[in-house]
Amino acid sequence: MGEVYLASVSRLDRHVALKILPHRHAQTPQWIQRFEREAKSASALNHPNILTIYEIGKSENCHFIASEFVDGVTLRSVNTSELELIKKLDVAIQIAEALKAAHAAGIVHRDIKPENIMIRSDGLVKVLDFGIAKQVAPSPSSHATSGFPSATDPGQIMGTIRYMSPEQARRMDVDSRADLFSLGVVLFELIIGVLTYGSLNETRILSSLLNDEPIQLKQLAQVHQPELESIIKKLLRKEREERYQSAKEVVVDLKQARRQIEGRHSQVGVPDSSQNEYLINESGDTGEHQGNDTHIEIPEVRYARSGEVNIAYQILGKGELDLVFVMGWVSHLDWFWKEPSFERFLKRLSSFARLIIFDKRGTGLSDRVPYDQLPTLEQRLDDVRAVMDAAGSESAILLGVSEGGPMCSLFAATYPQKTIALVMIGSCARRLKAPDYPWEPTEEQHHAFLDDIAQSWGGPVGLEARAPSQVKNKEFANWWATYLRMGASPGAALALTKMNAQIDIRPILKAIQVPTIVLHRTGDRCLKVEEGRYLAEQIPGAKFVELPGNDHLPFVGNQDELLDPIAEFLTGLKPHQKAHRILATVLCAQVMTPQDSGTFHESQLMGLSQAHFVREIDLFRGRTIHSAPNRIVASFDGPARAIRAAMAVRDSAVRLGVDVQVGVHTGECEVEQHRTRGPAVDLAREVANHSDRNEIIVSSTVKDLVAGSGIQFVQKTLVWLADELPECRLFEVKT
Repeated sequence: MGEVYLASVSRLDRHVALKILPHRHAQTPQWIQRFEREAKSASALNHPNILTIYEIGKSENCHFIASEFVDGVTLRSVNTSELELIKKLDVAIQIAEALKAAHAAGIVHRDIKPENIMIRSDGLVKVLDFGIAKQVAPSPSSHATSGFPSATDPGQIMGTIRYMSPEQARRMDVDSRADLFSLGVVLFELIIGVLTYGSLNETRILSSLLNDEPIQLKQLAQVHQPELESIIKKLLRKEREERYQSAKEVVVDLKQARRQIEGRHSQVGVPDSSQNEYLINESGDTGEHQGNDTHIEIPEVRYARSGEVNIAYQILGKGELDLVFVMGWVSHLDWFWKEPSFERFLKRLSSFARLIIFDKRGTGLSDRVPYDQLPTLEQRLDDVRAVMDAAGSESAILLGVSEGGPMCSLFAATYPQKTIALVMIGSCARRLKAPDYPWEPTEEQHHAFLDDIAQSWGGPVGLEARAPSQVKNKEFANWWATYLRMGASPGAALALTKMNAQIDIRPILKAIQVPTIVLHRTGDRCLKVEEGRYLAEQIPGAKFVELPGNDHLPFVGNQDELLDPIAEFLTGLKPHQKAHRILATVLCAQVMTPQDSGTFHESQLMGLSQAHFVREIDLFRGRTIHSAPNRIVASFDGPARAIRAAMAVRDSAVRLGVDVQVGVHTGECEVEQHRTRGPAVDLAREVANHSDRNEIIVSSTVKDLVAGSGIQFVQKTLVWLADELPECRLFEVKT
C-alpha cells in the first residue's frame, strides 16, 4: 500500500510518519482513490486509539499522507505469551474503543488484523490503515459524517482472509459487525496465543470460515475465564445477527470481564474482602454490617487517556442517565470515601443516575503534571470528554461544585449535544472582585489566602469558610487536612488557586441552552449567595434554589435539602439528540496587501497559501467554516487551541510574504448540517478589523477563558463591537 518514512517538522519540533504511494501505483486511479480513502476516513475521526492524520497531499508525482508518529510496534510483533492477561484485555478494550468511534461516524474498517494495530511504548493502542474502509450510515447516536468515497469493489474479496468475516468471504455487503468478527479473531489469538485456523492455507481457511468453527476454539477453555470465552464465541458467530450488534456492547462486556478477573486475582490470599468496603447505615454514619441494603463497595479506580495524561475516574450506580460529578479546587477519589458524609452524598447521587467521578489532571490519583501545566478550562473539558468516552457515556448531566461550576458551564455551552442538564452547587462566574461583580475577594484578600496556603498547607486550610459547622469536629478537620494533602502538593494548590482566580465565564452564560438548576446556601462564606443568583439570572431558563445554612461543601450540613431539589429537577430528563446552538471560538484571518492596510488582496490567499492556512487550522483541531481568496474563518472547541492556530497562521503568512489581520472571539454559534454561523462569527471578523498588520487580537471573552495556558496578552483598546459586546476590551497576543 505504501512506503513509510520517519520525518521531522522542524518548526513544531516533532516527528511525523510520512506514507508515500509507491511510484508504480501513482498513475493508477484505483490506487490513488484507495490512498485518499485511507487518509480521509482516518482524518474524519478524532479518537486517541485511532491514528491521527495531519495532511494528505501531492508533490509533483508523489502522493503522501502525513500522520502522527507512533513510537511502538505492531501487535503482530508483540510476544503475547509474555503479556499478563489484564494487559491483553487492555489492548482489546482499546481496539474496541477505536471501532466504537469509527462505527459511530459511519466508517467500517474491513481490515482489522495485528499488522494494523500498533502499541506505543506507553501501552496506548493505535488502529491504522483505513485503506479499504467503507462508508455506511452512522450509528443513531452520532451525527458525524466523514465524506470520503465508499469502497465498492464488486466481485472482489475486501480484507485479509485470515481475519475477515464470513459475509466478506461471501462478497456480501458489510456493516460494522464485520469488524467485530475480525476483532474476535484478533482477541482469540491475543488470549490463546495461537491462530484460529492454525497453519491452514488461504483456500482451506476460506472454506472453513464459511462452514466450520475455528480449529482451536476448544482451547478457550484452557484460559479458565468463562467471561472471555463467552465474549469471543459471540464475536465469532458466523451469522452476524447472532453476533454483538455494536462495538459499544463489546467495550462494556470487555471492561466487565476485566473487573471480574482483576477481582478474582486480588482476592487470592486475602481472607477478608470486607477490608476494601465501607458499611453505612440509613443515618449516613459508619456502623456494623446490617445486610445488603447498608453495604457499599468502593468503586474501582479506572483510568482514561486524555492526550498524554491518565485521568483517574470511578463509576457508581446503574441509572438510565449518566451524571458526571466535578468537585471544586482539589480532589482525591480514594479520600472521598473515607468521610461518611461525603460517601453518603455520592451514594445518593448514584441513586439518580449512573455516577461518574474523576480527579482533574495534576490532582488526586490522576497523573501529576508540572505546576505550569495544570489544567486550563479547555484541558478540563478535554479530560471530561475522555472520561465520558472511557465510561461509554455519550451524554451526561454535569454537576459542578464551587470551581467545578465554571468548567461544567463551559462544557454545557460548548458541547450541548453531550450535556443532558447542568447542575451547579455553591458556584460562581469568577473568583476576583470586579466593579460589576462585587461579591468576590479583592486582589489583596486573594493574596492573603495564597499566603495561607503557602504557610499552612498540610493542615485544614480554608475549613472555616467551607465547612464552618465542622471547625470544632476534630475528626472532620483531620480528614479535610489529609484530603487536601493527598489531593495536591503545596505548589500545585498554589498554582491551581492562582489559575482559578483568572477565570471569568460571565460572557458565555447566555450561550447555555440546556436545562439548568443552581443551588446555593444563604450563608455560604466561601462563595456568596448573590453569585448563585447571578448565575441563574444570566443562564436562560435556569432555576434557582436558595437553601438555609452556611456550609459551602455540599456534603456537609443538611444534604437532603440540596439533593431533593436535584432529584426532582432530573426527573423526566432525556438525552439531547441534536444541538443547533453551541459555544465556539472563532478565528478570522484576513489578507492585506503590503501597500494598503485597508484593502484586501484578492489573490494571495489562493493556491499554496490557502492550503497552508487550512493545514495549520486542521493541526489544531479547527474546522474551516469559510474560505475565500481574502479571508479564512474557522471554529474551535477551545480558545487556547484557536490562539495557537492563529499564531501558526500568522507565522505561515509571514513566511509566504503575506500580511494578515487575525481576530479571535468566543461566543454563540448556530450549527445546522455543515453550516456554522451566528454572532461569534460576525464578531470575530469585527475583532480582526481592529488588528494591525500581522497582529493577533482577541476579545476579553477569549482572554478570560485561557487562564493557566501560559499565553500572554497586552491590552489594546476598549471598543464597541455590537449589542452583544457593547464595551469590549481587546488584547494583543504577545509572541
